[in-house]
Formats: sequence, C-alpha cells, structure tokens
Amino acid sequence: MNLRSYKKTIAEGKGIFIFAILFAIFIRIIYFIFSDESSFYISSSSNGYLWIPISSFFTQSATISLLSTSIAIALIAFLNSHINTKYVLIRRKTFLPAAFSVLLFSCSTFFLGMSAEYFGVLFILLTISSLFSSYNSDKKQFGAFNASFILTLGSLFVPGLLLYFPILWIGLGIMRCFNFKSFLATILGIIILYFPAFSYYLFTDKLAVFYAPFTSVTINQLSNLPILNLQLADWIIIGFSGIIISIILIDSYINSYKDKIRTRAYIYLLILITSVSILLSIFLNINYISNIYIAIGVGTLILSHFYALAEDKWKIFLFYLYFILYIATCFLPYLPI
Repeated sequence: MNLRSYKKTIAEGKGIFIFAILFAIFIRIIYFIFSDESSFYISSSSNGYLWIPISSFFTQSATISLLSTSIAIALIAFLNSHINTKYVLIRRKTFLPAAFSVLLFSCSTFFLGMSAEYFGVLFILLTISSLFSSYNSDKKQFGAFNASFILTLGSLFVPGLLLYFPILWIGLGIMRCFNFKSFLATILGIIILYFPAFSYYLFTDKLAVFYAPFTSVTINQLSNLPILNLQLADWIIIGFSGIIISIILIDSYINSYKDKIRTRAYIYLLILITSVSILLSIFLNINYISNIYIAIGVGTLILSHFYALAEDKWKIFLFYLYFILYIATCFLPYLPI
C-alpha cells in the first residue's frame, strides 16, 4: 500500500470505523471475562440531583452496566458524527469521529461501569452543538439561553459541569454571540432549572440534599490534587495526549487558512474545551473523573479533524504510533509490569 492509499484509508476512516466496532466488542468481552465484577459498578464522583435516583438501576448487574455503557458510547459516537456532518468540521467525508469515539471509550476497564460522567459528556456535546448553531446569530440571547439550559440540565447529573460556565461565556464570544443580553440569558438558563429544584427540596424539607453538591467540597479535598496520585501509565497517556494537542494546535495555526472562518472558530472552541478539561482533571479534585470523560469526548473531534486531513508522512507515522500506544493501553491491565 503506497502513501496515497494510507492517506485515503485514514481520511475516510470507514475501515477504521469497522475495526473500531469489532475491536471494541472484542476488548469489552475480554474485560467482561477477566475483570473483577466490581469494575462494572463504578462509584461515580457525582452526587447530581437526577443521577442519584437512577444510579441504583445501573448497579443491578454487570451485564446491565456493560450494556448501558455500550449504548452511551454509541450515543457519543452518533453525536460526534452529527456535529461533524451538520457543521462541516472536516471538509471531506469521514467516519473518524465515530471511530475514535468508540475506540477511546473502550480502551480501559475504567470505562466499563455506567456512571454519571457519560451523561456529562453527552450534555457537553449537546452544548457544543448549540454553541455552533449560534455562530454570528442575530438573536444572540436565544442561542446563549439554549446552550446554558443544556449545560445546566447536564449539571443536574454532574454538578461539576457548572465549572464550564466561564468556558460557555468564552465560547459565546468565539461564536460572535456574546453581549449583555446573552449573558443574562445564560443566567436565566441556570435559574429556570435550579429554582424549581430548590423549591422541591425546600418544600420536602431536604435542603441538605440540595446543598450537598456545593457543601461537600472541602479544603482537604481541594488540596489533594489528582496529579499527585497519577501512576506511570497515567503520565505516559497524559504526556502523549499533551504532545498530540500541542501538535494539533501548531498545525491548526499553520493550516487554518485552508478552513472557513466559521470552521476555525469551531476548532478553537473544541481545543479550548479539551485543554481546560485536561487541566481540570489533573489540578482540580472536583468531579475530576467527569473532566477526563469530557476531554476524551470532545478531544475526539479535534483528533478526527487533524487525522482526516493528514497529508504529510510524519502525520501518517504519528497516526500509527498512536494506534500502537492505544493497543498497548488496552492490554495494559494484563501485561506483567
């Protein structure tokens, strides 16, 4: 196979998508057989109002948990593909967004158990889609309200999503959709959901439950930075991810002229969200697991954009190096190290 064939294979991603599905099924069966049953009952870091009532359903059996995560990953793959297609992130037909979504959320036993973090990723992707649709809108406040409402709804599953509101405001600026009215609209998006929640817990005399997501954070928790508990394998993955993001940033800056102005804004927003989520996951001990999921879910889109448009030999080499590291990561729990 010559270089042109390699480029076409990666760009279209059809073969990679088929491989992703087959490999995900294979590796998840391996995990299912050889992993301890407790791996399927993830103790989510979320104490969201909507997550607590439904969380017990996913701990009834390992099979339910595994099937639930498979459905969640399929939805994430669909959303990433939908965002790419609807907003033309990649200027050629490709299956890479779906393929990378399936692969990245099947690379570890860490993703076996159903948790609120999957809901967090889905709502972040829906928020991104809403932000993209508001680009340079005449009625900025409507786009801002929609994005705020979706993000706030997601925070009822994962309260840590509230940390992304400053990013939402920056994102509205990148989308040329930020002014005083749109800012007020985002505040309204919070009030319209949290006021009924507050009223419910007030009238049922359960205010302690309402305050729990906010009062459960302590100084000791904040001082225990996630970065202090990373293992060698974690450092390797973070280091490689950091290198990839840096390369994508530089490449995006150099080749941004090839994309439309609108597409550049989309990519910059995706890079911003991915970078912030990685930093939060290693430096802030508040729902840090949800930040890892978000970094993967959103990072899939910029990774797909980078590799689908790969034309240079070094990018092809980097792609296959990425795949080798990915396979090694999948089987890391069973390697004698």
